[in-house]
Amino acid sequence: MMTSCTVTNYYQVVTTKPENGRISKDKIIFEDSNCYVNYNFWNEGGRVKFSIFNKTQNDIVINLKKTFFVLNGVAYEYYQNRILSQSINNGTAITSNYLPSIWNKNTSQVTGINTSNLSTTYVEKSELSIPPNTLINVAEYNLRKVEYQYCDLIHYPSKNKVQKITFDKSTSPDVFYNLITYSIKNETFRIENRFYVSEVTNIPESLMLENVYKSDCGEKLIFPKSVFRNTSPDNFYIKYSQQKK
Repeated sequence: MMTSCTVTNYYQVVTTKPENGRISKDKIIFEDSNCYVNYNFWNEGGRVKFSIFNKTQNDIVINLKKTFFVLNGVAYEYYQNRILSQSINNGTAITSNYLPSIWNKNTSQVTGINTSNLSTTYVEKSELSIPPNTLINVAEYNLRKVEYQYCDLIHYPSKNKVQKITFDKSTSPDVFYNLITYSIKNETFRIENRFYVSEVTNIPESLMLENVYKSDCGEKLIFPKSVFRNTSPDNFYIKYSQQKK
């Protein structure tokens, strides 16, 4: 006897709240007298990727040995003294050792296709220099691997039973921040970009995605593509499924 299963997909959308930053259309912005630090968590699992823009006329040097991601009171170092490798195909570099998350320490995630055997290895830098009026991107950790589960939150909601659960900082399941240490002309500064999870919502895929029939340039697509209905830089999502026979 052969049996078939129906798979229904769901998305848990997690909203974060910046304590000392502001939210714009496509980023969360933190600022001091020397730099902007910008975040956009919209990704599966909430990648804590940030960019640092140098507002000054001097180089900013980020000290990764004294820069940490802190989640619920546990500090994780950005500098890990790794030996990284890079493959080269006809002058195109393809990263083969990608930055891991705290949930997945696999450092061999290939981000491109390489048919060349040429490769180089290099030691991870403990400092990053940012010239005036430029930015760098830093990525290392993910916030969450599996969905949050609560007794009063329907795990597999129908379209008309979507609900959410909210938190303040004292009740939040995840409180986190980046502690960034940098220097300018031998003067050291330390900034904290603080967040906490403020809301969790479970949504069926039919409400989460919509079909788009035109490209970004207005051309008609042969096959429609699915896109998220709503995105926000302070949100991230976790996709999960339910199987029914």
